[in-house]
Amino acid sequence: MLNWSHLPAIKPKYLAITQFIKQAIQNGDLLPGQRLPAERELATLLHVDRSTVTRALLDLAAVGILVKKRGSGTFVAQLPHVNQLANKVNWQAFLENTTATRHATYQRKLAKARTTATVPLIDAAANELPTNLIPQLGTLTLDWQGFLTAQQQEERTGYLPLMQTINRYHTARQQFTLDRQSLIITGGAQQALLLILNSLLQPGDAVAFVTPSYFSASAVFSAAGVRAYTIPTTTLGLDLTALETAIIKHRIKLLILNPTLQNPTGRILPLAERQAILALCQRYQVAIVEDDVFGWLVDRDIAVPPFKALAPDNVIYISSLSKLLGSNTRIGWIVAPQAIGERIRQVQKNLDLVPSLLAQVMVDHALNSPEFSLGVTQLTTQLAQRRQNVTAILRQLRPDWHFVTPLGGFYLWVTQADRNVFEHLLEQHLLVTPGPIYGADRSAFRFNFAGLDYRQQRLLIQRLS
Repeated sequence: MLNWSHLPAIKPKYLAITQFIKQAIQNGDLLPGQRLPAERELATLLHVDRSTVTRALLDLAAVGILVKKRGSGTFVAQLPHVNQLANKVNWQAFLENTTATRHATYQRKLAKARTTATVPLIDAAANELPTNLIPQLGTLTLDWQGFLTAQQQEERTGYLPLMQTINRYHTARQQFTLDRQSLIITGGAQQALLLILNSLLQPGDAVAFVTPSYFSASAVFSAAGVRAYTIPTTTLGLDLTALETAIIKHRIKLLILNPTLQNPTGRILPLAERQAILALCQRYQVAIVEDDVFGWLVDRDIAVPPFKALAPDNVIYISSLSKLLGSNTRIGWIVAPQAIGERIRQVQKNLDLVPSLLAQVMVDHALNSPEFSLGVTQLTTQLAQRRQNVTAILRQLRPDWHFVTPLGGFYLWVTQADRNVFEHLLEQHLLVTPGPIYGADRSAFRFNFAGLDYRQQRLLIQRLS
């Protein structure tokens, strides 16, 4: 009987597995047509992750050594070409990592609906604000001499006036100060997260985030080569027992949170929950990455101190203007302890991911515009009115739709019984973002109410009646 535990001393592990199987076929230990153990069983026998086994078997199948049969398993080919693996690249592995994800079908349906609709759409699947709600900040005036002057004010970590503006913002909101901290300007929040992962982790390291979450749809984890584990929530919030189990079992290095107006649920983690999460992470020396892109849309009266304010030396903070001024703004920032910030800055320089100076200058002008504070206030007022109207409509016409009305932002997280709700609403020309994109099941969906003005609200009543 073949002893699967004697892998050759080759790294990475998936190459050791491919070499072991090739050798077993050549030695006659695995015969043509013979069925291999299931992937989960092989992972246990080989003491590796299942994903490592999957990668090895896919490589061998791509060159004709193995044959994968849906519903039956993996078999040695009738005429296995054991000498081809070293000479033939498995392009399929590249395609599986870079083409459309398992959620692409939903995205294609949404895109098709937007481009082929012959009746007015209700687009509650949008990721951001409609253009007519973005604060109007007047005209940016910048001549060539002014831009040349701005170049003289560019530091290693960003445009100095913008960094000073961001520092004043956090201080004015009594969130945190930049004492013994580094501020790094990035090309948006997603780039900030990718920089953090590439700076602090090695391929194969593990991170965790709460589900449902927009992190489930993010490509940054595969791009950085890290393993991502989801932590469920309970009626009381994040499941601390599940988090502790994951930390111990998978050796979690980073916990990534979106604690203020969480996407997609709109939830704001209360102070007690934040303190409990911090205590657990500090016990196991797990750093926290706090994504606070919705912080702009929270009224100060209900604001909860960010994790960064509660434990500045244990938290890396991310923010951006994408949810306020549109995703094409492409400016975000990281606030991290100085030593960590220096490492991130070096990686940013090495990867040439320094954001456009012109974009930084424009954002600094926007934040210092006299209309900015008024624009944000008007925006939150309009969103609150639309939230109130839309939730009233949904509670009246869809009493079986369950959701908690958020205290800000522009998303509702809806659960109900129909597992085909996405398709059924699509037939009514009502677009929503389905739950599987956020790691939930098909009976849940995210509803963006920001674009539903009075006319769209009346249309919503007609569609749901």
